[in-house]
Amino acid sequence: MSQLTRFASLSALAALGLASFGSAQTSEYYVMAGDQGMFHVLQGGALIRSWTPAAGTAQYQYALVVTNTIKTMGANVGDIGAEYDLNGVDLGPRYTHPAGPSRAWDGTTDGTNFYAIDSAGMVYQFDQSWANPVALFDAGGIGALTYDPTDNTLWCSQFSTTDVTHYTLAGTVLGSFSTGHTQNMALALDHADNTLWLHDRTTQGTFEQWSKAGVMLNRIAIAGMSTQNALGGEMPFMAGATWMSIGGGCAGPAGTAALTASNPPAIGSTFALDANNLSGGAAFMVMGLGQQQLPLQPFGFGFGAGCTLLVNSDAVQFLVQQNGSSSWTLPVPNNPGLAGLHLYNQVIELSAMSAVSNAGDGTIQ
Repeated sequence: MSQLTRFASLSALAALGLASFGSAQTSEYYVMAGDQGMFHVLQGGALIRSWTPAAGTAQYQYALVVTNTIKTMGANVGDIGAEYDLNGVDLGPRYTHPAGPSRAWDGTTDGTNFYAIDSAGMVYQFDQSWANPVALFDAGGIGALTYDPTDNTLWCSQFSTTDVTHYTLAGTVLGSFSTGHTQNMALALDHADNTLWLHDRTTQGTFEQWSKAGVMLNRIAIAGMSTQNALGGEMPFMAGATWMSIGGGCAGPAGTAALTASNPPAIGSTFALDANNLSGGAAFMVMGLGQQQLPLQPFGFGFGAGCTLLVNSDAVQFLVQQNGSSSWTLPVPNNPGLAGLHLYNQVIELSAMSAVSNAGDGTIQ
């Protein structure tokens, strides 16, 4: 177990040197340039990867949703979209633009439903297969949209006006601000830092970051994008921090060891955990991190039947010791670069009758 070294608290996360932290742009920005038939991923003011639409699908796939995969809808009625992994690999599923909405210009998700805006400015809700459209409200004309989970609302930008408008899902206007230019497209909310991004189509290839209060934070001309007519765009949807128990513990000196968390690992908060039924000896919290969920794999630890380390040892980066206590309070740094990381943890007690708890799988947000 030589990998279980060096770190005494979760605050060491800040030392990981994540590339996204400290840059003006926290999350990857996925945009679709239909005229060129290209998907692009932007990060830190640079174009980092691109791909073309899957074979047999539409050239124009502006309505896209980004979670752990990318699901797109073809722009026009009957056009076919696809599902890709985050590197653009075709995963196979196909999604046909249903009757009802006209040409679609952008998409977003609330984690359960999909949304798109069409040429008439009508905002539609869909299921997760881009089917069963329901008209919600008229946003005024061609534009882009993105979902805001902080208040269950939508932000809509306009191609023909300077406005970015904040709506309830019923279409009630909550506020708006002006960007000072028309052709505001590829609107996206960065869930990691709660800022809005858009493409200033009047200066093609130039992208802007805005606060929700209408303050411009950054304006970046990205090399390689000046020839790309990017009209649809999104950043990965993140619903919030999570933590769930995986597997079971084994019998120790005080019963079956059970690991619980009183709250998920939210950025800027304290992550509190308890391991029940320990004897009060030396206990260790093993912790691992990953940019995306890794499969938890059994790892023989030599503690006897049923005492299995479920956290894959290859992912383990922390070993946090407690002597005589079964509670851990670990600070999560106020570092937006940690958003989206998966965290895995499990407790081992070393005593006359060693115990191993269930594992935990959390997402930092």
